Amino acid sequence: MQTTLAQLIPLIEVARALSVSPHTVRSWVKQGRLGPTRVCRRLLFSPDEIARFIAVASARRERTG
Repeated sequence: MQTTLAQLIPLIEVARALSVSPHTVRSWVKQGRLGPTRVCRRLLFSPDEIARFIAVASARRERTG
């Protein structure tokens, strides 16, 4: 599914939704764990990417106990 610009979620909203700091979200991007769409200097995230990230994080948490 193709995401339109209006559907993209800003970094600050992603951080709030995941209860982490914006710095943590930027760190996940640098580590390749979370893939943003860059518009100029802004990091925006598709809802599908956030859902994928949560699913992967949940699976890791289940494996590690």
